[in-house]
Parts: sequence; structure tokens; C-alpha cells
Amino acid sequence: MGRGPIRHPPRHLAPARRSGTDAREHVVAEWVLAAVAIVLTAAVLVSSMFDRPGRSRSGDGDAAAPTTPAATTPPPAAGPAEAPPTTAAGLGDWRAIGGTRVERTAAAPDRPMAAGFTGSGRADQGMALAELRRCTKGRTYAVTVRLRASRPATLVEVTLLEVAGGRRYAADTVGAALPDRDWRRVEVTHQAHLRGTVLALEVVLPRGSPGATVQVDDLRVATSGP
Repeated sequence: MGRGPIRHPPRHLAPARRSGTDAREHVVAEWVLAAVAIVLTAAVLVSSMFDRPGRSRSGDGDAAAPTTPAATTPPPAAGPAEAPPTTAAGLGDWRAIGGTRVERTAAAPDRPMAAGFTGSGRADQGMALAELRRCTKGRTYAVTVRLRASRPATLVEVTLLEVAGGRRYAADTVGAALPDRDWRRVEVTHQAHLRGTVLALEVVLPRGSPGATVQVDDLRVATSGP
């Protein structure tokens, strides 16, 4: 058998051939269209997030997110003013010395002069009566008190003062050694030098002493002379 002639399809029925340049242009066009689609999608998303500043992001529609008013803390109620450490309100005329605090003696609530203080020993601490009475020149005054300390072997100084114009003019001091926790009576005397001065009393735990609570009770004043 012989070979028949090779026939080619008509030119208008043959598949179209693309050159390499056309293929590259087609790929580039597809990439451009994809990039444009991505940019448009991102723009739509961004605009949907920021189109309304007051819109809730939790998907609650157009309702603005509720705002909570700032909590206000009421100012603290003003309590009673604390008495200065140099005074002893409600305790007769006792005044504190050295920043300590004067307290009423619980065993003698009916006697306003029955009081006490607690000293640390870091400074002279105690209490004072600023005015017992007016002095008469030449007259001798004897003051007696009962003392008790919370620590045995406590030394307490008791001073009788003559004050003129708010300043100390003269003073007499006795040291009272309290060997135990029992009450001890102590007496101190002073002769007035000027007319019209004021008689004052101090009970002090001296600096350097061990810390202790000192109580005073049964204060008496006696006079002698003109």
C-alpha cells in the first residue's frame, strides 16, 4: 500500500498560535486585575470600619456605645479635731510636756487632777499645772502629790515653779525615786520671791530614763508665812 498524501486542515480551522510576547502580556494583565481587586476590597473594609466614629465595633448597629460617668469619691467626713500635744483638755488644767499625752487615771474618775502620762525617755516628758494659785511675796507653799510608776526603780522630778509674765522666775525641784509600783507621796516647797507671780507644778520623767507610765493623784497645796 502506498502512502496517501498528507493533507492539512484549512488555515481558517487551524488553532491559533500565540507568541511568547502575547502570553507574558496576558499574565501581567491578570496580575494587575488581581491587585486592583485586592485594593478595592481593602478600601471597602477600611471605609466600613471608620465611616462612623461613634459607632460601636461590637456590631450593635448605629447605636453609640454607652458611656459610664466617672465615679466621684465623696470627701471624707471631717472628724473631731485632735487636741494639740501640749494641752490636756478635760483633764483639769494639766498640760503635756515633751509631746506626750496626758490621760485620766481610770481608778479616780471623780478627781480631775488624777491623771498620768507615758514617757519614752528620749526627752524630758511629763505634765504640768500652769497655775495653781497667785503667790504672795514671802509666803511658803508646800505641794504634795501621790505618784506611781509602771516600772520599778523609776526616777521622777517634781518641780514647783514661780512664774512671772509667762517666764520662770524661780523653781524648787525634788527627785522622787519610786522603787516599786505602789503609790508614794512626794512633797516639794517653794517660797515666793515676788508679789503677784503664779505658782505652777511640773511632774517630769527625765531624759534618758527607761520608758514608763507615771500617774499622779491626791494633789494638795498648803501655805505658811505672811
